[in-house]
Amino acid sequence: MVSQSFIRLDTMQLAAAKQQIIEGTASPQTLEAYSKLLQQASSVLKQDNPTVMDKSIVPPSGDKHDYLSISRYWWPDPKRQDGLSWIRLDGQTNPETQTEAVDRKRLALMGRGVYVLSLAYYFTEDETYATKAISMLDTWFINPETLMNPHLKFGQSIPGHPNTRPFGILDGRSIVQFIPDALQLIATSTQWTINKQTKMTAWLSAYLAWLIESPLGIKGSQLTNNHGSWYKFQVTALAMYLGQTDLAKQTIVVTEHSLENMLTAEGGQIHELERTRSFFYSCFNLEALTSIAKIGDDVDMNMWNYKTENNKSLSLALQYLAHVVNGAEWKHDTLKTVNKTDLLPIVAAFFDTYKTEDYRTLLRSILAEVDKDSRDANSQEFWLFHPDFKI
Repeated sequence: MVSQSFIRLDTMQLAAAKQQIIEGTASPQTLEAYSKLLQQASSVLKQDNPTVMDKSIVPPSGDKHDYLSISRYWWPDPKRQDGLSWIRLDGQTNPETQTEAVDRKRLALMGRGVYVLSLAYYFTEDETYATKAISMLDTWFINPETLMNPHLKFGQSIPGHPNTRPFGILDGRSIVQFIPDALQLIATSTQWTINKQTKMTAWLSAYLAWLIESPLGIKGSQLTNNHGSWYKFQVTALAMYLGQTDLAKQTIVVTEHSLENMLTAEGGQIHELERTRSFFYSCFNLEALTSIAKIGDDVDMNMWNYKTENNKSLSLALQYLAHVVNGAEWKHDTLKTVNKTDLLPIVAAFFDTYKTEDYRTLLRSILAEVDKDSRDANSQEFWLFHPDFKI
């Protein structure tokens, strides 16, 4: 059984945005976001379909169908002639880990590309977009000659280290954030057949089984930082999409309990504050947690109001970060300038839930700082689904 509800998207927001775009009554920001969406979709139409078969480095298994990426903050050891084993420089991306030799960029391109195309199809009902989205899905998940095997055993590998790290599961976010909702959006296309849906369901079911049953997946479930939160998001989202609501509920409960050891008494995120990009990773982790809370709404679980015995909660975590929007100095390490728009999807989720003036004001403060010429994906997505919001 496959869910008929969206994972990240909101049916009412989508319908309102589509109606106002058709009528031309949406806000200028929403119309601009829609125009950008169509530009992005047109760009994806011209691209070759990504596939794991295009990498030049063969995974340890010898099977190019196995996904492979290299952890971005790891570098060759300068003290060793062969550079092995690689060492970690947190926050400093090694460009050699981001090349076409591995799959990470292709996976991100596939996930967001299918999502953009499916949204363009929903708004325009132009089958051209559905054709390309379905073709990309077929290449990555269905065609036996080009598909990715449903696991991340070799995700975020590190030269010189054994493949026993669960951190590569984070890469699966590019699948779970985008593909289930994209499948719902293209389901109305006559090109989306029962056979293709059956095969997609089988792939996602196999991936979920790997997440919860494999040794690496079990390790991932025990992580207490952003990796653990995005793991729980993937399990919760896939469980909901596949109709396994008991598993979704269980994972939401585990997520609620995780707040006790994740947050300080003031709401700071313990593991994320230790990072060199502490503000970004605090937002990144909280985005995963609020994404889980949104799924909880569909199974009558109010994670938004959940508090631990020591009053730790999602709202407390947001308060800790929101002081920056109001002009407070961020007192933790950060290699890069604090980008307040990292908070946008989080505050938008709170606003959609509570609709209070405090959250409206916070949203306005963040949106006022977005550079009109920027390609910030967070602000584009906000405006696409909030056609009535006033600055």
